[in-house]
Amino acid sequence: MQSYNQKDTISAISTPIGEGAISIVRLSGKDAISIADTIFSKDIQNLKSKTAALGNILDTDKKAVDSAVLIVYRAPNSFTGEDIVEIQCHGGRLITQKVFEITLLAGARASLAGEFTMRAFLNKKIDLTQAEAIQDLISAKNSLAMKAAKNQLEGHLSKKIKEFQKKIVEIVAFIEANLDFPEEDLQDASKNTLVENLSQISKDIQKLVDTFEDGKVLKEGLSLCIVGAVNVGKSSLMNAILKKDRAIVTNISGTTRDVLKEDLKLNEMLYQLIDTAGIRKASNVIEKEGIKRSKKELKDADITLLVLDSSRKLNEEDRQIFEKLDSKKTIAIWNKIDLLEPKVIEPTVVEPTVVEPKSLDSKVETKEKIDFENVVKISAKKREGLTALYSMIEKLTFKSKISTNEIIITQKRHKIALIDSLKYLDKAINDLKNDISHEFIAVDLKSSLLELSKIIGFDITEDILTSIFSNFCIGK
Repeated sequence: MQSYNQKDTISAISTPIGEGAISIVRLSGKDAISIADTIFSKDIQNLKSKTAALGNILDTDKKAVDSAVLIVYRAPNSFTGEDIVEIQCHGGRLITQKVFEITLLAGARASLAGEFTMRAFLNKKIDLTQAEAIQDLISAKNSLAMKAAKNQLEGHLSKKIKEFQKKIVEIVAFIEANLDFPEEDLQDASKNTLVENLSQISKDIQKLVDTFEDGKVLKEGLSLCIVGAVNVGKSSLMNAILKKDRAIVTNISGTTRDVLKEDLKLNEMLYQLIDTAGIRKASNVIEKEGIKRSKKELKDADITLLVLDSSRKLNEEDRQIFEKLDSKKTIAIWNKIDLLEPKVIEPTVVEPTVVEPKSLDSKVETKEKIDFENVVKISAKKREGLTALYSMIEKLTFKSKISTNEIIITQKRHKIALIDSLKYLDKAINDLKNDISHEFIAVDLKSSLLELSKIIGFDITEDILTSIFSNFCIGK
């Protein structure tokens, strides 16, 4: 377990390792300025906060190692709330590492993961939700996740939690005031008002809990697993979606023997697209292993893309695959519509590479109907119908229409604390309705408050803090 000692002055390379115009080595702590002063060619002891100096970084023999810009941020007006010095040296692996090592020789300690942000939290520069948002912002894989993290960093989630707390505190105060006058029973009108107010808080907290699934999708992305019998065009579909020849496509059954995975970005969302071996009775050991892996990916998939051959009737292999699928997270894809006879209709003008679903539905009929809610007709070979497919994927991605202007929780820790808070809150509501002693109701409401406090970082254990900040990058 990492051990954070706030008494030390810490140092870290804060920019990605590699070649570039500049790199930043950052120090934070009570001795940050004095340490930087000993390795810099100019006196910075009296440098004003948020000002820069140009000079040379000196090694232990007082020889210039590199020219650098040094910026001083004096406590408490800094990110960590401590004295901070940023050394902007030339961006190269060797020179950056050398400057970093010089700071260690001068008395700094190499920082642990997330230690700068943890100090900002401990020094009350930010709360715990904002600290977590920094890591989410750094690791955001799409613009929606980035916006959600930015909102949290700006304190919108913290503000919402504090609103819940304020309302509950007011109710606790009212109940405890009533305890001081036990001879006066709580009037029915007052009791009904309390129940009504607490019920509204409960609904609002539950609404926030319900955003977690979409928040998790924003943060982590989803997997799209392409499944189906052999030779239905699974690999052709993967290539069409990726717009490149990633999978080998032939007329030979069972060409794909192993699982293929590629990152895919659709409508600002990140997905992992997975192509699997055709599921059938295996003819050899290699194919058997490929089918085994396909079934595992199918089981773990967030969204299943079931590919069917529209040029033939469904067979037993198709139907066996149906039985393994959850229809709510499956899109049934009739492929090879280019092989079907068109209906006799008036000609229509369509885009050369994209055909809307209504156009396809009106042009061709499949040989069978299937009982799936989400069905689309495509030609992977000609890349027709993909727009309709993308729309269905987007529909299954989020439980509701997502808006990054709304508060969204992305941390499981937040969800657990909110649910625990709700349990106490709902118990208090039921006890109020059943005329249970107000002392017990006040205790439950205070327990609900305590769970909410954990979200923003009050009454949090050291083990939890360590587990949160250990996932940060070094230098942040």
